[in-house]
Amino acid sequence: MVSSLLSYILLYRYAALAVVVYVGAVGAPLPVNIMLLALGAFANQGFFSFWASLGITVAFNTFGDLTGYGITRKYGDAIIRLLHIRKAQFFINLEKELRSDAAITVFITRFAGSMSSVTNLLAGLVKVPFMTFFVNDLVANIIEPGMWLAIGYGVGNYWSSFSNLSSIVGGIFAVSIIMFILFRIQQRLARKYRVAEE
Repeated sequence: MVSSLLSYILLYRYAALAVVVYVGAVGAPLPVNIMLLALGAFANQGFFSFWASLGITVAFNTFGDLTGYGITRKYGDAIIRLLHIRKAQFFINLEKELRSDAAITVFITRFAGSMSSVTNLLAGLVKVPFMTFFVNDLVANIIEPGMWLAIGYGVGNYWSSFSNLSSIVGGIFAVSIIMFILFRIQQRLARKYRVAEE
């Protein structure tokens, strides 16, 4: 898939980059980080502008995140009622976690791959304030793709050697973030039950 995406981006350049990043941010399982690693290497060789690539990536990543957030913020409750979905206790606890720590949750999940798309939907559903979502999303969307582009730029032609390592590191980071959120939920529940027993 990476080679197909890179061929598409080399052919259609920045327009293709915008489409791929947007679709990935909305929730499609695309290897955007590996693609950014390669794009950084291409920028090193003069085929792309590092700053233009970063600007387009930040803009369309943020726009994709806002799309998921906006859809569930506006239509989430109606969709849940229409489909007669009963919220599981885990989902209710996750909503509470997101409400109470919206800024940090939105920020750290930008580094967790597809977890960020899920967070976008949940943030809209629990009505996280727009500016809280937008500011934390934007800041993280500058840091995270900037990091991958910079690594690709730094390693140049050897970017493909780092792609497997980046997948492993990204996976470990995503699992760590999920474990952190689950641990926070467990702590909140334990505190709640201790207070109830007293």
